[in-house]
Amino acid sequence: MAKFIMFDLDGTLIDGVDDLLFAMNGLLGAHGLDPLSRHDLEAMLGDGTWMLTKRAFAARGKTPDDATLDDLNIDFNARYVATDYAHTRLYDNAEATLRALAKDGWTIALASNKPTAPCERILHNLGISDLFAVIAGGDATTVKKPDGGHLRFVLDKLGYDAGKGDIAVMVGDHANDINAARDANTYAIAVALEISPDRANTLNADAVVTDYCDLIRAIDTVIAPKG
Repeated sequence: MAKFIMFDLDGTLIDGVDDLLFAMNGLLGAHGLDPLSRHDLEAMLGDGTWMLTKRAFAARGKTPDDATLDDLNIDFNARYVATDYAHTRLYDNAEATLRALAKDGWTIALASNKPTAPCERILHNLGISDLFAVIAGGDATTVKKPDGGHLRFVLDKLGYDAGKGDIAVMVGDHANDINAARDANTYAIAVALEISPDRANTLNADAVVTDYCDLIRAIDTVIAPKG
């Protein structure tokens, strides 16, 4: 029996809002539009950068067509890459928890709707890329979360085999993460680090944690045989 655990990135392992906000406000400013607040941007996250760009412009009363949004998204991603994620940080106790999971035999992967290249660079900058057997952003396969196909793609890459009793867990902060886990028939744990515990409890996860110190205990409880 092998053990596999997948993590979302933004809002789950990292607080990367300040770099996203800098890039998006630069893009909005280039088009003569007022900046967003951090709170505004946080509410728009979770569905990849194309949707983030669409929501940001909609918040300023603009509804670009899809072709224009493609170009705007390219510009946003270039601005985001240019930040080199200088203000992106891991949540408290996240690295220690990841290393403890690896030591305990868990194979770790990333399943994010963010494009793969920034995911890889961020994990490298934070000094934890060595812990991830697979890093799959939203462009790694043909579907994004909440489609469980994104997680199935990752699990296939990892060598997961449910028929052999392998265990798979998804950890995330957004409904997309939990719904993808349900679709892929894996366990789901919600983290409430940028969202309120009350909101996290509405996601229908198997467990909710508010501190990475509690994650391993929550995993053990969730995967324990019932009865």
